[in-house]
Amino acid sequence: MSKYSLVITAGDPAGIGYETACKFFLQEESKNYNIALIGHKWIVEKTYKDILKSEIPNHLVVLEPDDNVFDYEYGKISGKCGKAAISYIDYAVKGALNNDFDAVITCPINKKSIKDAGYNFPGHTEYLAYLSGVENVSMMLAGNNVKTILATTHYPVKEIASHINEDVVLNAVNNAHKAGRYFGKAAPKIAVCGLNPHAGDNGALGDEEISIINPAIEKARLKGINVYGSFPADTIYTKAKEWDFIIAMYHDQGMTAVKMDAFGEAVNITLNLPFIRTSVDHGTAFDIAGKGICSCSSLNKAVIMANKMVEYDKSVRSI
Repeated sequence: MSKYSLVITAGDPAGIGYETACKFFLQEESKNYNIALIGHKWIVEKTYKDILKSEIPNHLVVLEPDDNVFDYEYGKISGKCGKAAISYIDYAVKGALNNDFDAVITCPINKKSIKDAGYNFPGHTEYLAYLSGVENVSMMLAGNNVKTILATTHYPVKEIASHINEDVVLNAVNNAHKAGRYFGKAAPKIAVCGLNPHAGDNGALGDEEISIINPAIEKARLKGINVYGSFPADTIYTKAKEWDFIIAMYHDQGMTAVKMDAFGEAVNITLNLPFIRTSVDHGTAFDIAGKGICSCSSLNKAVIMANKMVEYDKSVRSI
């Protein structure tokens, strides 16, 4: 397998992943990276010919997990597309674990399509963790001024409190601390949100802060981690520039702030994998797939972020 610093996985063929990736390689800036696309060459050729009406750039390298040809329709859920998307991820992770790739940048997959293909995973993050043999990963979204890490991810609101315990909070704090190396911060400054309105208001509006979150923060501080809180979520994000990372207790608590900060241009990052992984912050966008109108701005950001993280990591390792 050839050595590339960065690789992009094409995502679900029925979505906008191929189009965004192919648009990325049409940009002059794409020549600045040691980067390849993992996908099917025949779909790349089809994308340039039928959607982008353009020649394939000479510098685009496509790494194929296989040469399978299958039928698919833009905007339609398909087990065949799910299987293809999974094969791209498998190829990328195998290469990253073998040190052939420094970072993996992922285009979106469809949860129903991968399930129809026989893979019972909630999404990208969980599957990447499974392939890597890692359990304690964290999901981070980085906008222009906000970098937020989720203590919990995809749970119904009525179940969130039951999934929050000291270990969950400590895992997010530890992963945030370790992630500092990828952003030039040996001791990143970390803020932790409370779960309840006004961070529980001293127990008047809930006691999770007193019984779970604050004790976890104190344990982390005793280990030398630069972490503070818990803070009311509705005010801490107004001071995002003062913090390297903000830990949210649940999905919308953190994601709303990032979307307001950088809608369509935020970067999804998985922390604590044995390799760097960034991703676009949008889904497969089946409603516009195949129409040639999608933007590759989020992918641009994901590539830039991955490249910077690789450079920071290499500088740390060289010390």
